[in-house]
Amino acid sequence: MTTERERQPMHKFLLLGVAALAITACSDKGAETDSKERAAEMGYDAFIPMKAGQWETKFVFTDIDVPTLGKAEKQQIMDEVAKSASSRSCLTEAEAKKPAADFFGGNGAEKCVYKAFDVSGQNIRMKLSCGMEGMGSVDIELAGVMGETAFNYDSKFDVRLPMIGKVKMQGKATGTYTGPCPAA
Repeated sequence: MTTERERQPMHKFLLLGVAALAITACSDKGAETDSKERAAEMGYDAFIPMKAGQWETKFVFTDIDVPTLGKAEKQQIMDEVAKSASSRSCLTEAEAKKPAADFFGGNGAEKCVYKAFDVSGQNIRMKLSCGMEGMGSVDIELAGVMGETAFNYDSKFDVRLPMIGKVKMQGKATGTYTGPCPAA
């Protein structure tokens, strides 16, 4: 059994590492990959088109697997990561037809690629693998319902951080179309 004093340094490092994952935002979602490369990465024939314009994505985490942390510490980390990973993105007409994996990865995820993508009606299951600007990597599984102006997914995150190892988190990801993109 670890004491409170022994847990404090590990908690601070874990909080910094997981928060850094979420805070390190990508400034240009998908700019490095053109639409043909995205389609090849996704390996899919059908996608539910989304409405072009401004989208707000929010994450809420309900569980984190770090046995050495107390309930309050876990909640603090989940709240910070959810706040930092949530984002606003602007989709062009072309991107809305087949969004890049970075769109679903949230803030802090970069160079995301689709590892799996299954569509059945409006039900979608996708797996993404993303980098985190030198902080490690994350595998994300999203499953739920998607429409032209909203999506609602159950989410599972497997975050791999140097010096900490693997941190598993679960929760929800929601996306909402909020209107046209702001003028540049």
